[in-house]
Amino acid sequence: MGPVDTLRRLDRISALDAAFLALERDATPMHIGSIAYLEPGALRDKKGRIRLDELRALVGERLTLAPRFRQLPRSAPFGLGRPVWVDDPDFDVADHVNEIVVPAPGTDDQIAELCSHLMMKVLERSRPMWELWVVDGAADGSVVLIEKVHHVMMDGVSGIDIALLLTDPTPQVDRTERAPQPASAPPSAGTLLAAGLLDAVTVPLSLGRLGADVGLDLLRSAWDRSERVHLRSQALALGRGIGSLLRPSTVAPRSPLNRPVGQHRRYAHVEVPLEAVRRVARAAGATLNDVALGAVAGGVRRLFLARDEGLGRRFQIAVPVSTRAAAEHASLGNRLSVFLVPLPVGIADPVAQLAEVKRVTGRRKAVGQATTVAGLVDAADRLPLPIVEAVARLGHRQPFANAVVTNVPGPPEERFMLGARIRRIAPVVPLAANLDLSVGIVSYDQELSFGCFADAERCPDLRLLTEGIRTTVEALGRAFGIEGGAP
Repeated sequence: MGPVDTLRRLDRISALDAAFLALERDATPMHIGSIAYLEPGALRDKKGRIRLDELRALVGERLTLAPRFRQLPRSAPFGLGRPVWVDDPDFDVADHVNEIVVPAPGTDDQIAELCSHLMMKVLERSRPMWELWVVDGAADGSVVLIEKVHHVMMDGVSGIDIALLLTDPTPQVDRTERAPQPASAPPSAGTLLAAGLLDAVTVPLSLGRLGADVGLDLLRSAWDRSERVHLRSQALALGRGIGSLLRPSTVAPRSPLNRPVGQHRRYAHVEVPLEAVRRVARAAGATLNDVALGAVAGGVRRLFLARDEGLGRRFQIAVPVSTRAAAEHASLGNRLSVFLVPLPVGIADPVAQLAEVKRVTGRRKAVGQATTVAGLVDAADRLPLPIVEAVARLGHRQPFANAVVTNVPGPPEERFMLGARIRRIAPVVPLAANLDLSVGIVSYDQELSFGCFADAERCPDLRLLTEGIRTTVEALGRAFGIEGGAP
């Protein structure tokens, strides 16, 4: 293989992935993760000890199908160009899958506190950036798995893909042989320098090529009516999307949850019946995501009322959405856009709250706000790395959102790991420097789980939020006459 082929084969991280690296500080680790509660029997040996070696072997075997988990991002000398993914020649799954014991009595609150503590430890960039902690000592005997993966490696959708890869649909463990991929030799400093120089040169050229493409489109439209119609339609859609982002309402209202975050976190989660949420959505002519966002609105309202905070008329959230095509579901990295939703926390009636959420999300979709942001994210791949990193760091001072709320569909049926049934899964979503609250939502089997992660100083009362989410879903169930609306 020649030097040109070697350069072409290097796997550069995307601008969006690079942004998550640039966002990271000691007080803002960029990890996504989850807590999974597993029935204990199959995971313990005859002496009651967790079968850690077998679990490591299973994870190592399955991850042969996800090479990214054996790689790390390496930068070119002098920071030229975007980092590239390289194999870790010293990869050992035992460095990433470890056991920890929670002190007695091992309550859910203790496990949540342990999760918060683990999530605040920045992952080393000198090895693949993920960890899986096997937690023993839970009061009910459950084995708990706390997963943390750097956001540079994957988004929520690809995280679900990895969860499916590591688990089985039945207690029977799939023993299909998976041939390990031999680690390739890491590129030399000279190769990385050449790749960085090539990136530094080709990025401006790609901007020029983009301008040339736009110019050709304009020329074709001068004598081709169908091209004019197509170009006009694209321009109008882009104008609507950009217009929606330039309105004064795009700036979020002031909130007590938008102060600089500290070094400590608080985590809490709550589960509600998935079928009840589906039935409320059908009865209200809304989507499942609308109902989930309405439940979060009810939770934030309860939190603010208990604090005697002024509710105002809205509490604006950033809602990430996947732009991943069906064929990309097995790939890692980030394929994300975002749109802004003002939650009507000033409305007391949950049904009226839901109606307003439905109206606003429908409006945001109609103007193509997420599509416009996706286009801007794609365009960032044509920008030099220093500009991408500088823009990313502005995220710590962003004025657009009071919190982040993300909803990812999880496995619709129960899953098993090493023969043990997974009872519950709760997500963890990181914070930026001026976002004191995130809510991750994931469906699994018959439940919809809300994982709430917050700055410990700003949200010592985080349980009020989860209680408000639960009671809002219950109230919506009663309002629409749905039996089983309560968990």
